[in-house]
Amino acid sequence: AVVSTQSTVFTSGGTESNNMVLNTAARTHNKPHLIISTVEHDSVLLCARNLLKQGLITLTEVELNDKGNVSVRSVMEACTPETRLVSIMLANNETGVVFPVAEIAAQLKHKFPGVLFHTDAAQAIGKIKVDVEELGVDYLTVVGHKFYGPRVGALYRRRTAPLVPMLYGGGQEGNLRPGTENTPMIAGLGMAGEIAASNLHVEAPLLQDCRDYLETRLQHTFGAKLVINCRTQPRLPNTSNFALFLQNCGSVNVLERVHFVASKGAACHSHTTNKPSQILLNSGVSYEVARTVYRVSLGVHNTIQEMDMIVEDLVRVTKELAEL
Repeated sequence: AVVSTQSTVFTSGGTESNNMVLNTAARTHNKPHLIISTVEHDSVLLCARNLLKQGLITLTEVELNDKGNVSVRSVMEACTPETRLVSIMLANNETGVVFPVAEIAAQLKHKFPGVLFHTDAAQAIGKIKVDVEELGVDYLTVVGHKFYGPRVGALYRRRTAPLVPMLYGGGQEGNLRPGTENTPMIAGLGMAGEIAASNLHVEAPLLQDCRDYLETRLQHTFGAKLVINCRTQPRLPNTSNFALFLQNCGSVNVLERVHFVASKGAACHSHTTNKPSQILLNSGVSYEVARTVYRVSLGVHNTIQEMDMIVEDLVRVTKELAEL
């Protein structure tokens, strides 16, 4: 990830970074209009809805198209003379779909130059190239543990973009984020970012090879009973989101019995155990597909042999459940 250190504020994580941006828009304008997508992380979605409830902003939630992606045209059509901030994530945390952030930024600067643009890049860093200049964004959220760094975050902001503190105290972080800096965690974040950037050209193709191999094996094994969500869209190389239509084989039952770790949605929604992912439903995935879904997120240490083990494990468990 390429950022300017002079424009970076270190935070506790992505939730704080995202909240800072949206609260800044609400507090530097008189009831501004904000635009987000319906599949943003809750730290954007719920923050925006709370600001709306307080009467501090007006809000448009742009729906995804039928392919599970954000339409640049839909974002542009949602803009009004009162729009002050657009926040669209760089890549979705459940489907892995990469959204057209650079195209949206370019269109905004051309048609609505007064509108600032924020992207939550939490899922993307370490999987695809992330460069704030190439993206053309005004704010960008960084989350360390998503690329093997410590559980700390950062917020990039373009020097011309305002930022209002949410806390008050000492003068740390240019008076934007008071409190004694967590130096070891910040140093670890920086080092993890350097490692991720330098290894990206090697690791990203390996991740995609494993992911593609897994999906091919699944297709050959389960055939018409398998649906791979958002497969036609640009996706992060490490993410596969698929559904299996098999008797007695809801994803919760299967995941309790397999020997690998996967999920049916985002970890931060794990408390909604038996409910289909709202993110998937908002991505155009049907209810029947969403309730039988599996999200597999691969890491740099995974191997092709482990993809075979995943498929074999799924075959074993689904066969056992079908016989109950």
